[in-house]
Amino acid sequence: MDRLQALKTFREVARQGGFAAAARALNTSPPSVSRLISELEDDLGVRLFSRSTRSVALTEEGELLLRRAIPLAEEFELVTQEIRERQSKPQGHLRISSVVAFGQERIAPLLPAFMEQHPSVTVELDISNRKVDLVQEHVDLAIRIGGPEGLDTSSLVARRIFSQRLIFVAAPAYIARRGEPETLDDLRSHRIVKQISGNWGRKNQFVTSDGLVDLALPEDLVVNSPNAARNAVLSGHTMALLADYLAADMLADGRLSRLLPDVTTAEQPIYAVFVHRQYMPAKIRAFLDFAVENL
Repeated sequence: MDRLQALKTFREVARQGGFAAAARALNTSPPSVSRLISELEDDLGVRLFSRSTRSVALTEEGELLLRRAIPLAEEFELVTQEIRERQSKPQGHLRISSVVAFGQERIAPLLPAFMEQHPSVTVELDISNRKVDLVQEHVDLAIRIGGPEGLDTSSLVARRIFSQRLIFVAAPAYIARRGEPETLDDLRSHRIVKQISGNWGRKNQFVTSDGLVDLALPEDLVVNSPNAARNAVLSGHTMALLADYLAADMLADGRLSRLLPDVTTAEQPIYAVFVHRQYMPAKIRAFLDFAVENL
């Protein structure tokens, strides 16, 4: 027996004062109404209605059910309707975890426009290079750099939203003082700020006209933040290998210049990682689509 449907039928019989009237209101047949009420009475072990040839009246137990159980059933209907709406219309609180630089430079600027487009969504952006547990920490999606390794053995899935390459840059003042390197070998005579995070960044693979070249840059000045590396470069006393998106605006307005323009690293994909593709809440789907379109 569908208990929720039986309770809805019981409520309508009580409202209409009869089985036939309830059947018309529910767009069903009187025998179907009678069957559901009988099943509900059998399940509870009580009579809910006193029936006569002329009328149907609630018993004392029926009055109790109408007073106590029907509000619960109606609340359940409201909750299920809200849940279904969340699957079709973006709403609710969206929690995003992102690596620091990309979160600051690309994700944070997206959010006001996203919220303008979806005013029923509130957003919390946690910026950290810590690898969060999406399930345990109730995070809707995480932004991660690199391939989706390991996702095939977990419940996580990933969608590519961006890609970056690392390029050599310096401020005009540095170039005026130290000149430009013409080859990768020339880097040994230059002052370089190097970004290292864990094992990442200790050695880079470069795409050159001669093919792929593995090179470990000098570690005279090491930072663990790409923004710190960029700020050091802006001082005019060092050069750096930076993500192209971090340098784009400053290359455009002349605050930075690109060095070794024929050298770059291999493309590094950036993924949004989330728990389930099936039954994905509309707020997550909407943000993914928005990010792909605007990034």
